[in-house]
Amino acid sequence: MSSKESALLALMQEEGYTMGIINLTLHVLGDEKEALDEMILYIDDNHPNEDDFIDHLAEVCADFDLEM
Repeated sequence: MSSKESALLALMQEEGYTMGIINLTLHVLGDEKEALDEMILYIDDNHPNEDDFIDHLAEVCADFDLEM
């Protein structure tokens, strides 16, 4: 696991996201560094609930041509 993936994992755990969402996010983003950075900043800046997080994850996947 990269340092960016570890950082995202830690943030998601701190926010109380379910393991399903955490696993899905890490699987979908993989080692796409810019997408990981975007999601880290989004959580850090907005502290979204899971629904808002999923909506943003879908936008990031579309922006980076990642399949959810």
